[in-house]
Amino acid sequence: MMQINVKLFANLRKNLPPGSSGGKATLTLEDGATITSIINQLNIPLELAQMVLVNGEQTREFAQPLKDGDAVSIFPPVAGG
Repeated sequence: MMQINVKLFANLRKNLPPGSSGGKATLTLEDGATITSIINQLNIPLELAQMVLVNGEQTREFAQPLKDGDAVSIFPPVAGG
């Protein structure tokens, strides 16, 4: 088992577990879990995980295995005008 620090932004924050605050949560995941594992566990539609950072570095490799203590930030699509 490993602990992953997750931060969700904007409308994705509603997908965090109850009791989470500041858009952050610590998830306990099986060893070998991936970004896709987090997205699925939090019921985030894949198309809404527009930008993902792992330890501050942007990635689209959602199958990348995570390590204990990693920090994952997930941003929805940005609307602008």
